[in-house]
Amino acid sequence: MTRYGLHEPEKLAARGPKAKRRLVSRSPGGPRHTVLACAATAIALLYGGRLIEIQLLKGAEYKEIQLRQSNSWMDIPAVRGRILDRNGEVLAAPDTRHAAYLAVNELAVTREEALGLISSVVTLTPARRAAVEASQGGWVRFAAGLTDEQHLELKGLLTAGLHFESASARAYPRGGLARQLIGHVGVEGEGATGLELALNDELAGAPGRAEYRRDGKNQRFLVPESRVIEPRPGNDVILTIDAGLQRIAESELARAIEGTGAAAGDIVLLDPRTGELLAIASQREGAAGDRIPVLTDPYEPGSTAKPFLLASLLEEGLVDLEEEIDVHNGRMVQGSRTITDVHGYDILPVHQVISKSSNVGAVKLSRRLARPVQHRYLRDFGFGMRTGVGHLAESSGRLSGYRNWSALSQASLAMGYEMSATSLQMAAAYGALANDGVLMPPALIREIRSPEGTILRPFDPEPVRRVISSETAELVKGVLEEVVREGTARRARLDGVTLAGKTGTARLAVNGVYAPDRHRASFIGFAPSEDPTLVILTRLEDPTTSAYYGGEIAAPASRATLEAALASRDATLGRPVALAGAARQWNFDPDEAATRNRVLRPRLPAPGTYFVLDGAGPGWQGPTSPDPQLPDIEVPDLQGLALRPAAALLHELGLRVSWEGSTVVAEQEPAPGATVPVGSVVILR
Repeated sequence: MTRYGLHEPEKLAARGPKAKRRLVSRSPGGPRHTVLACAATAIALLYGGRLIEIQLLKGAEYKEIQLRQSNSWMDIPAVRGRILDRNGEVLAAPDTRHAAYLAVNELAVTREEALGLISSVVTLTPARRAAVEASQGGWVRFAAGLTDEQHLELKGLLTAGLHFESASARAYPRGGLARQLIGHVGVEGEGATGLELALNDELAGAPGRAEYRRDGKNQRFLVPESRVIEPRPGNDVILTIDAGLQRIAESELARAIEGTGAAAGDIVLLDPRTGELLAIASQREGAAGDRIPVLTDPYEPGSTAKPFLLASLLEEGLVDLEEEIDVHNGRMVQGSRTITDVHGYDILPVHQVISKSSNVGAVKLSRRLARPVQHRYLRDFGFGMRTGVGHLAESSGRLSGYRNWSALSQASLAMGYEMSATSLQMAAAYGALANDGVLMPPALIREIRSPEGTILRPFDPEPVRRVISSETAELVKGVLEEVVREGTARRARLDGVTLAGKTGTARLAVNGVYAPDRHRASFIGFAPSEDPTLVILTRLEDPTTSAYYGGEIAAPASRATLEAALASRDATLGRPVALAGAARQWNFDPDEAATRNRVLRPRLPAPGTYFVLDGAGPGWQGPTSPDPQLPDIEVPDLQGLALRPAAALLHELGLRVSWEGSTVVAEQEPAPGATVPVGSVVILR
């Protein structure tokens, strides 16, 4: 009942038809609901149509868009090629280094915990730690140059938030051997100095690429259908350098510098027949690591330039070796200059002007050459121009045109002043004297090989020019033999090996003025002089000892280098070696334990049978048809002996030497008392 006592339907009925229509319009299922239903249906059809468009009509197009947005490429570093010596000994090998990044917004642990875990593997610098602590997201680099072991260890400690980038790097199996020449690679795996930089295009190879995808959390992952472009490994570079001779040169140079207090020095070993550089050793105080002083630091050669004056005079027919020259008791005035000799002589034959290194005699002889002729011969020997060694920066030295010479220039050049040359140029020029007058361009690269071993670029030595005739070269060789035999280079003499060479002592210029108490000592020679296969240059800058002449310090250092080379299995010198007979005794007392580390000179055998040890490799066993006069050798006990005397003793017995480890013999193989054929290798450890 309502207020009026009637139910609502009854009231509406009493009010008539209009009231009934109003009741019908407010009842469920009316027109309003129909409109809503139609709208919903239309929306569903629109969504359905859009879905059909996305999934069916444009599915491939949208999939491509999605792949472009989530897919990317990452580089796969190529394996860098190796650098090897002429005998296949690896000097630089491929390695991998990793840069590490931390994404703090991806970590499953706190930032402090992550830093603690990382610090247990790598040392975090304060700057990198601060960068991680301040990061609000993204990748923060916290380490570079990580090894494979460090890379794996970090990945095991942190399962989320770590990212790595890998780059090709280097390992050096022989430590610091020839590192100045080889150079190094930067953190990105590219060559930075030395041959690593100069030959980077050959060594680097070509990186590959791998396709990856990112998920909603920006994590990278690979899928089975990811495309991969494989990297191409770099080529191998085979050097002309002999690792054994390089080791000897570096060791002997360090010893010579230590013994003389020199500020710097070079030793160069070169094969004059081919121009191949067998060893390059340089040492400088505070020298930058991106240059090689043998190639870049020219110097005034002093008396080591006198053989080129002699060669010019002989080739032009202007002098006879036996002609006598008045050298004025070692003192002569020329214009404003007084020219002096170390020793005063009145009269010297031309050959002794060179062997006694008379400045006065050289100056007087130089007057016989016309200026253009003197200049031409110096240019033909390679002075004043780069050698063309290639791949590395080098200096051309200095040789002024003859039109620019002063009245004193000819005299200065005769004594090795007013010109400059690098150690490489000087070694190459002596190579021409040794090679019957033919100049060969120095070479550092013997071969370039593909990763499969195919020779891509063989070494094919081509002469630069013939500078002098073979007859003139023979005459100069004879004079240089005299220099070693009885002249200024007597301390370079080698037992059993003929050596030709010349010493030099030059004053150093300080602020444009020659200092009276600062010198450069040098020796350049070749052996064996009858058929030269090795040129040696030794240069010592500014020695502090009282002995500073080339014959006093550079010649002995050269002899020590050659002695070690003769005893080395790696030496390429064709060397005549005195062999021990049954009655031969070697001068070594096993009871001299307290003095075993001094340099012992082996006794010379009586004149007799000599044999050239020219085999290759440690397995060489001497002549194929043994001479009955050459019995097997009993290996002596060398334990406790320093390397050099041990090698000298074995070499005297006709045995070859291979050493491993320290410079004092702790072990040897074969054992003491074993008998082995002539020419066998004894391994010293």
